[in-house]
Amino acid sequence: MKIFQPTSIVSGLTRAGRRVERPLRLVSGLILFAYATSHLVNHAFGIRSIEAMSAASLVLLNPWQTLPGLTLLYTSFFAHGLLGLYALYRRRHLRMPAGEAWQLALGLMIPLLLIPHAAGVRFGTSIYGLELGYARLIYQFWFFAIEDAVRQIALLLIVWIHGCIGLRAWLSSKPWYRRSVAALASLAVLVPVLALLGFTNAGLDARDTAQRNPQAAAVHVIAAPGTPADESLARVHWINDMLTLGYLGLVAGTIGLRVLRDWHVRRFRAIHITYPDNRVVAVPPGFSVLEASRWAGIPHASVCGGRGRCSTCRVRVTKGAEQLAPPGPIEARTLERIGNPVGVRLACQIRPQADLEVEPLVRTSVDAPSGIVRFGAAIEGGTEMEIAALFVDLRESTRLATGRLPYDALFLFDRYIQVVTAAIRDNSGHVTSIAGDGVMSMFGINSNGTRAARDAFEAAAQIWVGVESLNDDLADELQVPLRIGIGLHVGMAVVGMISTGGAGSLQFLGDTGNLAAKLEAETKRWDCIMIASAQAAALVAPDRPDIETRALSIPGKEAGVPAVLFRTRDELDRLLRPAAPA
Repeated sequence: MKIFQPTSIVSGLTRAGRRVERPLRLVSGLILFAYATSHLVNHAFGIRSIEAMSAASLVLLNPWQTLPGLTLLYTSFFAHGLLGLYALYRRRHLRMPAGEAWQLALGLMIPLLLIPHAAGVRFGTSIYGLELGYARLIYQFWFFAIEDAVRQIALLLIVWIHGCIGLRAWLSSKPWYRRSVAALASLAVLVPVLALLGFTNAGLDARDTAQRNPQAAAVHVIAAPGTPADESLARVHWINDMLTLGYLGLVAGTIGLRVLRDWHVRRFRAIHITYPDNRVVAVPPGFSVLEASRWAGIPHASVCGGRGRCSTCRVRVTKGAEQLAPPGPIEARTLERIGNPVGVRLACQIRPQADLEVEPLVRTSVDAPSGIVRFGAAIEGGTEMEIAALFVDLRESTRLATGRLPYDALFLFDRYIQVVTAAIRDNSGHVTSIAGDGVMSMFGINSNGTRAARDAFEAAAQIWVGVESLNDDLADELQVPLRIGIGLHVGMAVVGMISTGGAGSLQFLGDTGNLAAKLEAETKRWDCIMIASAQAAALVAPDRPDIETRALSIPGKEAGVPAVLFRTRDELDRLLRPAAPA
């Protein structure tokens, strides 16, 4: 007789529903966030008066009270809530980054605070015919039951913070997020503050009015004792209590199923994941390799937090690869970006159903908390974006210092560095590192790739002019003129802040800067001042057949890299400012 194994059924459902789970959670979450935003904006009108709140609700809230609005709202609420419980069930352990833990905890608290208000209003008006307008609810909160007002304020803050955490996780990978983060952060603070001010001001106005005229409060009593309305209100409270108990039962049931699942797996079977040095971790089926590493305290890099948006958690599967499911769309896109190396998979995306041997490919510190090591940019909201990298290097700098007093040499280097860094800043660039006489910079933090390329080329032209002017100024000091090499490339990189305990600095990671530096190194071999990738030049001057490109053999690149060589400043000027047609 076949033994019933609930874990195998759940694993099958997980694989089948994984492709629709994330989009459904995102869409339902956005709908609920839109409703919460309209609700908070409506509260803000309380800064003016209760009447203003009631008038604004006709525009902001009434559309949600129509049949299509209610259908959309309740469908999203139940879908999002059930997906949250499912996510809680699917987690094989509760070790997670702080942001995810806060989002999960706040999400579980929302129904406890929401049911007494939302369900009470809905059942009270639709089933029992109670009149629960804005004015009546404000009086109820602030005059008859102040604890309800406190609960409303807590609900407001928890819903907003939960939604903002989810929005940030979704938007942080967008190219425009970095330049919009200041405006978004301002809105994230402004909306709830205005809502709290409006809700509080309306409540204080209601209390003042009731104190001056007790009849005003009596008019807004929802249900006087002993009346049919009072009996209806009691039944609404009973329904709310039952719904709250039902929700607590769902949470308890989810936790109970987790316990039962884990017991079953420990009792009957477990997956063994072998790491280097023959360290073996036994976990239940359904664990991702990244979850297994965190659970066992094994250092494992994961810049994006295990969402498949980076490749830092990648592992080489040395045994058991044939038992793994093929990469899903998210993993396939990321693997394609890194060239689909043989045997390499993303640890956050593979959930082995049989024993596995893996080798993490990105080394990380053993001192990192919980084995989670993340590029500092990720903590500050690091973003993948298209940038232009510009690398400038001074030729034969050692000869420049030969025979000079140390401070005399420092003076010459300082003048050179000032010329280069000033040109970068003047064209919206950021200096990311200065190593000796080599200066690496990036462009495009607040613009797109085309604008970044234009700014980088303009900076290169300004540097070229500046070094020529510097040679004129220092002619008496120099035995031979200063000569520079410039490399420029446009591509994708992860941009963010890195801090070593002091002030943070803007940095970027990726192959874009490496290629810019390698193109600069090629200027010596080709006896030119500047080499830019053809990809960068095409962004500045598209559809220009007169721009000559050649394929350069770059160390570390299997195929030749199409590039444009600039031996004279006129060639660079023609690229930036082509002659008008005759």
